[in-house]
Amino acid sequence: MIRTLPNGLRVLPLRHGATPLVEARLHLPRPCRDRAGLAASTLLATCLSQRDDDVEMSAAADVHQITVTAYGPGLAAVTSALAQAARGTAPAEPGPARAQLAAQLTMVRAHPDVMVREWLARHLFGDHPATLQVRPEDLGPLPSRPFDPRGATLVIAGRDDPAALADAAGAAFAAWHPSASSRTPPAPLPALPAVDGGRIAALPLPGAPQSRIRLRAPAVPPEHPRYPALFLALNVLGGYLSSRLSASLREDKGYVYGVTTFFDTAHGGALLAVEADTAAATTGAALAALAAELRRMRTHPPTVEEIRSARAYALGSMATRLAPRAAIASALIDMAAKGRDPLLVLDFPRRLEAVPAPQVVAAAQEFFAPERFSGLLAADPAALPHHLAL
Repeated sequence: MIRTLPNGLRVLPLRHGATPLVEARLHLPRPCRDRAGLAASTLLATCLSQRDDDVEMSAAADVHQITVTAYGPGLAAVTSALAQAARGTAPAEPGPARAQLAAQLTMVRAHPDVMVREWLARHLFGDHPATLQVRPEDLGPLPSRPFDPRGATLVIAGRDDPAALADAAGAAFAAWHPSASSRTPPAPLPALPAVDGGRIAALPLPGAPQSRIRLRAPAVPPEHPRYPALFLALNVLGGYLSSRLSASLREDKGYVYGVTTFFDTAHGGALLAVEADTAAATTGAALAALAAELRRMRTHPPTVEEIRSARAYALGSMATRLAPRAAIASALIDMAAKGRDPLLVLDFPRRLEAVPAPQVVAAAQEFFAPERFSGLLAADPAALPHHLAL
């Protein structure tokens, strides 16, 4: 059940497990349209992570929201700590948190994968706010605008009855109200631009011994009727060790250190993702072999046995991954934070079981044409093929 409190906060209580530990996730919308806004949100998240309470808390920010995580042995203590965070309680002097965050940003931004992700987002989405990245020099004051309960979501998982969990949340958050100066909740960021196919860009990394292939193509969102079929087709392509890409590029040809496929929803969209890391000397060959496997998904679509194996792997890995209380709480809040029904997480195994093989074949033939993909090839200039295309 989902209960909406009088202040607009949505509460999703979930009975899970038998231990007294309570896991909670609070999604606080805070759209950021420039680097200064994102830096302020990131600093606030760091301050909230440093709270000195009996309850363990952490927080993370992106251009859309701040998500606060809390867990502890007491239901009242956990909900009270999150309610304080929602009302904006933070250190009056954020100096220590600012210094800690600046050091973390400096270290993280030094990693090549971070630079590649940043360039990929810019290549796909241009100057959309989703491409914003915080640098240490951006860190300024904490945000002055309070959080708004309208549009916020709380997931709380524990051994208690869901009604008792929701009642505890209602009592803790009763004093949280929209700001008197805010007639409406903050407007969300504009939708991401469409990703056009056939745009493969080069990111020169002089002297890099390893090349990174990062590809994206339009997909369908999780609530779409065809999503489960496309999910299984993507698993057949590269979602696990027995997939086609792993068998061809890694086991047979030895071109890649690692290759994977997944649904990229990091920026709020729905994209197919194909990623591979290869040695500089095999960059062109790996890209050509990857394109051949994309074409083969259409000319030699997934077999009944491949679909059966992909389905069994997906259901088994999902059950294992979501078994911990913390994992299911995080999955539910992640879905809510993207503006989707969090209950899709709980219903997905049933949908996956029900997909007939012909629908998986149809998805493979429609969505995996190489010309639908765009992306980035990050490599030493000498390793880049003369013609960047799939």
